Amino acid sequence: MRDKMNIKLILALGLLFLIGCSKSPVELFQIAEQKLKNKQPDLALVDLEKLLEKYPNDSLAASALYKISTIHINWNNNLSSGFRALEELLKRFPKSKQGEQAKIEIEEFPDFVLNKTESLRKKDMTKEAVENLMYLIENYPKHELLPKAQYMLGDLYMNDLRDFNTAIQQYRKVIEDYGGSEQEPHALFMIGYVYANVLNDIKSAKIEYEDFLKRFPKHELSPSVQFEIDYLGKSVDEIPALKHITS
Repeated sequence: MRDKMNIKLILALGLLFLIGCSKSPVELFQIAEQKLKNKQPDLALVDLEKLLEKYPNDSLAASALYKISTIHINWNNNLSSGFRALEELLKRFPKSKQGEQAKIEIEEFPDFVLNKTESLRKKDMTKEAVENLMYLIENYPKHELLPKAQYMLGDLYMNDLRDFNTAIQQYRKVIEDYGGSEQEPHALFMIGYVYANVLNDIKSAKIEYEDFLKRFPKHELSPSVQFEIDYLGKSVDEIPALKHITS
């Protein structure tokens, strides 16, 4: 008899514990927002995902999904997870305010990623900027912004990471994959420039520069390319137009 009473007591206490621990959708959402204010995005994600799991059809479910997408994208720089959350939001709640916003953001995602990359670069978050560009290139290979993204990737390796051989490889991809784009002649110029002025590979620089003049004789950079060819391998003292710099 006593054992039965103990079991009942344990069950009753367990039930009370579960009731006490269960949170309403509103409470879970508020807790998540507070954790975000405390700069705890991963903990906020746990509460929002718990809300979706326990209350999938609640009026706050759409808001929770949208909040999840913004945490992944803006806090964790996880574009893939953020985009999937937007897609799920649009699929499950297409007529909600958040669903309509998700549709807009999905359509404008490439532009957003490129703008975000520029913002990350200004903050010296180079690794994250490279990851964003790689995401864009891998997921939107035919998008009109891809030549610009690919060129920017070369520029990041050139000026931010100072990885000149990889910079040449990335610039070369602009020429190979996006021929006819506005960025193509600039990429070819930069390859020649890196060879001439950074790697001091005069032979390779001459090949690239001559190819530039052959393919883009009337481009605005052509005079600069010809100047580079005329004085390849020479010091500033040996260039009449630049002698005043050292005098």
